Amino acid sequence: MSTTMKKYTDFLRNIRGKILLGCDGFVDETYEIVEVRKSQSEFTPMKKLKQFGELIVARADGGVGLELVPKRRCEGGFAINTGRVAACLGLMPRLPGLYGGKAIDPAYEQFKDICELFSLGDPALTIALEFGDGKVLMSNLEAVSSLNWEDFEKHFGEKKLKEMFSGVDILGLGYWSLTANFDELFQGFMKQYETATAPRRMFFDFADIKKKSSESFIKSLELIRSYGSKIPMVFSLNEHEVLELFSRIGVARPELTPRAISSALAIAREKIGFAELVVHTPEFAAASSAAEGEAYALQERQSKVVRLAGAGDSFNGGYLCASLGDVALKERLVVANAVTAFFVTHGTPPSKEELIAQIEKASDK
Repeated sequence: MSTTMKKYTDFLRNIRGKILLGCDGFVDETYEIVEVRKSQSEFTPMKKLKQFGELIVARADGGVGLELVPKRRCEGGFAINTGRVAACLGLMPRLPGLYGGKAIDPAYEQFKDICELFSLGDPALTIALEFGDGKVLMSNLEAVSSLNWEDFEKHFGEKKLKEMFSGVDILGLGYWSLTANFDELFQGFMKQYETATAPRRMFFDFADIKKKSSESFIKSLELIRSYGSKIPMVFSLNEHEVLELFSRIGVARPELTPRAISSALAIAREKIGFAELVVHTPEFAAASSAAEGEAYALQERQSKVVRLAGAGDSFNGGYLCASLGDVALKERLVVANAVTAFFVTHGTPPSKEELIAQIEKASDK
């Protein structure tokens, strides 16, 4: 075994730490669109997202009738999609969110024994149209958008909250653009560490920045930055979201190459005052760290894709888990890339040994 692989292997086989992620919860109903129906049992699915978009534009003056074929009904949302990576690595993440009212929804049953699920109510619903190269997500956000910190305090009580937030190494909060009370929830999270030992870092996935105004976006960034001296703040984005970030904070749009993105990330990270800024694309991941500088890791685009919904969250889960140890910036990106590659080709996050094998395959590690 090479020295490089021994380092990854030793870390992953001995990984430990406590991750707490909140606080959403979706049930994703995923469908394919029929392009050509051959028989009752045979059809050709629409493979390209662009093809779907072109069809909508072409029929814009009339109507579009589509046949949907269900693929799966499953868990969804930042907390579970990110946390299940940690769960598959044996870390038992704590996940407060919306997983069922009177009982855990069947979509989350498989996670009851490998995650600590703290449910406040029924999940929101997302209809997902999945293609070979992308997806369209349509969500009824009422359950998530109405969730606030007062709900946490009433549902769990002071003692349970103290237990939930104690001993946490990494704290995560996701889907800012889908959560109306995001700033309030963040402040509630921070309130738990006014006297308790703070996590090593806090992680954010804002999702679709375009959905909300620049005013609210900047307000949230400034609020998060105000706690940066207490907890290092990490912000993760995909290739579309990072370009929107650059536009909103006045960073010149770079070419979408590893070196150009890495350089622009350094400028953007200093502007927003975060400890780390991370971006993931199908071909590479890049990051800028106040402590470690810049790095990137190349990634081969996967061809035998079985699942795309949750790929970005899987990257985040890999990056979070890699952040639990003494793992360099590029190595954290390599781990996260490997988790993503395994997830999109298998439909589930990897175990420790599967992740080690996936890293071994990587051309850039």
